[in-house]
Amino acid sequence: MVTRREFIRKASIAAGAITLTGLAQCRSGQAGSGNKPAGGRVIDAHIHLTPGKVKKALQAMEENSIRYAVVIASIAGSDPNLYVGDKAFYEILDSIKPYPNRLALHYTYDWSLAETDPEFFNKAPDMLEKAVNAGAIALKNLKQLGLVARDFEGKLIAIDDTRLFPIWERAEKLGIPVAFHTGDPVAFFKPWEPANERWDELKLHPEWSFSDRSKYPPLETLFEQANNVYRKFTGIRFVSVHVGGYSENLAAVSRWLDEIPNLSVDTAARIGELGKHPSQEGYDFFNKYRDRIMFGTDMAYWNECDVEGAGPCKDFTAEEIKKFYDIHWRYFQTRDKKFDHPTPIQGNWKIDGIGLNEEVAGKIYWDNAFRFYKLDRFGVA
Repeated sequence: MVTRREFIRKASIAAGAITLTGLAQCRSGQAGSGNKPAGGRVIDAHIHLTPGKVKKALQAMEENSIRYAVVIASIAGSDPNLYVGDKAFYEILDSIKPYPNRLALHYTYDWSLAETDPEFFNKAPDMLEKAVNAGAIALKNLKQLGLVARDFEGKLIAIDDTRLFPIWERAEKLGIPVAFHTGDPVAFFKPWEPANERWDELKLHPEWSFSDRSKYPPLETLFEQANNVYRKFTGIRFVSVHVGGYSENLAAVSRWLDEIPNLSVDTAARIGELGKHPSQEGYDFFNKYRDRIMFGTDMAYWNECDVEGAGPCKDFTAEEIKKFYDIHWRYFQTRDKKFDHPTPIQGNWKIDGIGLNEEVAGKIYWDNAFRFYKLDRFGVA
């Protein structure tokens, strides 16, 4: 039987432990336990969906504190039925029109038109303006640009090709942001072999391997081309998705952000790579660029299945989607060590949290995307 004295002694020890834990959290500036997002509301600035999955997307958003989501590309379906460009854009736009304060959409070019239509470069600016007049809030350029897209003569189109300048000029005139997906993970540019750290993912998607230098330009060339566009068109708000395409090298992304004031990045599908960095390095990056990083997941709701940022296409349950989002909160809001990242197929490693405080987490979860996309006009709150 525990005496009253012994009970008081044990309770005092427990209280002291709780106090020390609280002090440690205060010292680290953490926003909370990571069980829910700091501030209680989030904009997921990078999702994908098809018309048949709008209701599921809205339900998942409701269950995970996602007040608003940006469908960042008008691309829909899965191989071999994937479609892009105007067909995808106008069908998706019609499906989300009833929800202006929950969902918005980027316009996306079908770059194969440049190879089949000799007038594509002349038509493209008007195609963009028509889409914006219909409801597009931004332009998204898929990774095919600079990597595989070719012109009518079969030549690779560089990201900074001057024939594209009228597109960027029209975007600037229209006052819309422009998003670029440049390159892909560094591992995708390394040999397609079991020794590759993302072999499981590359086995599933061999078409994602860009290691053949006779076919594909180096990753560094793509970054240089994209940065040339950002620097030239200073009146455009650019977002380089997937942490600028270089989440493996935060020092390089930091240099770009320092040199290019009209550039932002998002975090979509890169928590696994971000969490490999030492906690303090990740914390310093997000803290320094707290006003220029937008939360995004790359969560995709295709008609036939879902994709959690990367990996297998399956019909994920509400519990699985909640776990996916919860790992994001844990990464941003705690200093927990060696836990699973949200997209296991990307690689067999553990990640460490960075413990942002509530103010910084709130900027990344909400403020930055709200300002970047001017969401006040849609009554988003």
